[in-house]
Amino acid sequence: MSVDPSTLPLSGTLVVDVSRMLPGAVLVRSLIDLGARVIKVEDPEGGDPMRSTPPIIDGLGVGFHTFFHGVESVTFDLRDPASQETVLKLSRHADVFVESFRPGTLEGWNLGLEKLRAVNPGLITVSLSSYGPSEPWARHVGHDLNFTAGAGLLGQLGSEGVPPGGVPPIQFADVAAGLLSVSSILGALLVRQKSGRGLHIDQPLAASVLPFVAWNLAEASAKGSPFMARVLAGESPCYRRYRCAEGTEIALGALEPKFWSRFVDLLGLPELAGDGLLVGEAGKPAFLRVEEKLSKEPASHWVALGEREGLPIAPVRSLEEVLTTPYFRETGRLREVPTGGAARLEAPACFVSPFRRAPARAPALGENQASVLSEFGLTEG
Repeated sequence: MSVDPSTLPLSGTLVVDVSRMLPGAVLVRSLIDLGARVIKVEDPEGGDPMRSTPPIIDGLGVGFHTFFHGVESVTFDLRDPASQETVLKLSRHADVFVESFRPGTLEGWNLGLEKLRAVNPGLITVSLSSYGPSEPWARHVGHDLNFTAGAGLLGQLGSEGVPPGGVPPIQFADVAAGLLSVSSILGALLVRQKSGRGLHIDQPLAASVLPFVAWNLAEASAKGSPFMARVLAGESPCYRRYRCAEGTEIALGALEPKFWSRFVDLLGLPELAGDGLLVGEAGKPAFLRVEEKLSKEPASHWVALGEREGLPIAPVRSLEEVLTTPYFRETGRLREVPTGGAARLEAPACFVSPFRRAPARAPALGENQASVLSEFGLTEG
């Protein structure tokens, strides 16, 4: 059930978004679901590249539908001085300003931090660049693959279960940067209530990966033999994927001895109770004996056992199966996003569960130009 937008925590908060692609998309999606109003400033020549990234549904890329439903779209050429002045004037009314260009780019367009702060001292500015403003890294460029590789995450994933290119189809850095920035923005809004002054949030994408490998880095820093990193990589019988009958799989997360002991007892293998956290070759005999037992029944049988006995067992689902999973659908975590046409598109509902803002369709490029200009007394530029 949707709530009254005026009761959401960021109701009345205006965000001007000049960013491009997924990091900014994740950020503004979260802010919208918290009640913020987002005006997205796009290039007149095609807009955000996510608009045209396949697959296309009802004239827009599915990514744009997914993340930008409910934003307002205006178009300005940020290289044009008149447009720069208009965007600067629009920023006077904003609470948050989001950008994702290389360091120094907005300064060259007369939209740098000092200019923005001069017209709006309370403005919270957010930069989502590759490596941040510090030299010599500011000149470096990259994409998610580069950031996950450089921060050690890609190396931790290994090649097993990864597509032939050795790259997981998941944008860790982009998503993490967006979500980490949301937390910083909420903190900055609280600080502004006390001081009246805005803050600048610098969230390099390359650094956003580090929380994923925090435990692994701690083990490496301690210069000891890694233990949890190996356990979490599925090298122990208690925490890994298992093949079941009919080509199905389960994920067993029985890290705690009480779970593992109960699990092997139910399988008729109580003698393995002390082997759950053995790693590598030491744990292989227990793994093989457990998998031989699990291969007698499909994953659904073992998932039902886990539900009945209170054990951490889950099916390894495809994305298509996730779309029809009752948990996500019945709790509202997945919902249909309007596309403006007959097509149906499912997307995550929101990142903060207590707030269920009713979905609205994504705008056409520049759809809200006239209304935004009129509301704020601005000119076309």
